[in-house]
Amino acid sequence: MRTQITWADRVHDRDGVKQCIYDMCFKPDGTQLIVAAGQRVMVYDTTDGDLVQALKGHKGTVYCVSYSSDGKRFASGGSDNTIIIWTSKLDGILKYSHNDPIQALQYNPVTQQLASCTATDFGLWSPEQKSVQKHRVNSKIICCSWTNDGQYLALGHFNGHVSIRDKEGTEKVRIEREAPVWTLSWNPSTDEPYEILAVGDWNQKL
Repeated sequence: MRTQITWADRVHDRDGVKQCIYDMCFKPDGTQLIVAAGQRVMVYDTTDGDLVQALKGHKGTVYCVSYSSDGKRFASGGSDNTIIIWTSKLDGILKYSHNDPIQALQYNPVTQQLASCTATDFGLWSPEQKSVQKHRVNSKIICCSWTNDGQYLALGHFNGHVSIRDKEGTEKVRIEREAPVWTLSWNPSTDEPYEILAVGDWNQKL
């Protein structure tokens, strides 16, 4: 398979300083790319790479972004301990905060619950509820992933643990690894008779 670059961009701040890109996600219909770069959330047209808008609202570096599967909203979180919910029309409609920087975000593919993860807790927010359910943890969360049916959330911790939670945040299973869990993902296939979780840790083990 041959590849070619369709477009590229170098992200700079107002002073011309190059910005690190921490995370990105596509709008479900593929028309836009949402990018966490510096203190802004960049929205690109995927056809030609035109910058649609640079969204401002965070007071610190934006670490993570996630788009809901229904295409109605996306979220951004960063070092300012804040999550911002944006509409598909790029309006910021809601903010909520944790006591620590936001390390990971992911929308539930079925219920549209948003999981927001930090060093000391994780939160579960949904459009139907006004408050955010927060659950304390004893080790920094580095990554998270929902199952395809939206029933379970896997959390990867710095202490090497993988905590599998239900939609209410209750821990159902704990897997203990020997090193920080840097990435994890559930198999999205609906043909498997059981859920498969892939885990990658700092000890170079998959």
